[in-house]
Amino acid sequence: MFYSVSRGLFLFFSIKLKKLAVLGVKSLAFVLFPVVVFAASWPDKPVKLLVGYAPGGGADAVARLLSEKLSQKFGQQFIVENRPGASGTIAASSVARAPADGSTFLASASSELTVVPSVRGDLTYNPLEDFDPVAVTSQTTYLLVASKELPVDDLEGLVEYAKQHPGEVAFGSYGQNTFTHLTGELLQLLTETELLHVPYKGSGEAVPALLGNQIQLMFDSPAQVLSLIEDGRIKALAVTSKERLDANQSIPTSAEAGYPGLVVQGWNGLMAPKGTSVEILDTYNAAINEIMDSPEMIEELSARGVMPGGGTREQVKARMESELTKWADVVETVGIEIVN
Repeated sequence: MFYSVSRGLFLFFSIKLKKLAVLGVKSLAFVLFPVVVFAASWPDKPVKLLVGYAPGGGADAVARLLSEKLSQKFGQQFIVENRPGASGTIAASSVARAPADGSTFLASASSELTVVPSVRGDLTYNPLEDFDPVAVTSQTTYLLVASKELPVDDLEGLVEYAKQHPGEVAFGSYGQNTFTHLTGELLQLLTETELLHVPYKGSGEAVPALLGNQIQLMFDSPAQVLSLIEDGRIKALAVTSKERLDANQSIPTSAEAGYPGLVVQGWNGLMAPKGTSVEILDTYNAAINEIMDSPEMIEELSARGVMPGGGTREQVKARMESELTKWADVVETVGIEIVN
């Protein structure tokens, strides 16, 4: 029975191809077949999600949660591979050079796509030309947190203390010229204070330094610091969103403290090497949107103080273009030197 059906289908398509070839439209067959073959066979090997930061950070946490869901959905391994350093650009450069076959993706923070290009003239990739956006995987605001030893309890108190001790209060970041670094520079610009910047290789390294009072301040995602705040191990001074966090309504916004210009939002996304097939990009986009809409994923992200992502591939590109312009303006205003 199976042999007869298979042989019949083979003969049918063989005849059709011959007819199409005679008509000069043989290529039409390759429009009819690949979708069926693609849907049945892809991914046919483990897929790598490269993260440009150390394990334990925000981008890493979201990537690992997403990889678990994608593995379940496709029945294939989705492996998170950390390549920290150079403000996330090591991983980004690797993905930009990777084969566009759907086996390697960048599980990015917004920093290496929209912030670092504004301060680095020596990048080996162009965020708009070397990647095909897939989807936003999560969105987050940031918390300005302080070590227990710093004698302030809110943003107003910090500004007063920093003005009395210029250059003595150290703030950590995910790395030189990353999103959290420029947000710290923006804080100094708006408050007319002078802080000492100490770069780390991601949140996973910076948070222990904060706990040990090696630094006194940092901006980080709720996913990384909410539990530490609730346990009383660090202090929350402000949240950079327009509204207070649902997960902790006691933390005032930066706007409430008198600094509406300090409203910023970060995001994580999935990027493919340029030239990846539309079928793969659309399949991933649809899968991520489905995952982000699931009550289970919404609950898991909310527990980390993170909002689910989703949306179209075109929306990701438009967001990148808008934020590249925004952060370039901040870099120029603050006067950060572009590295070549």
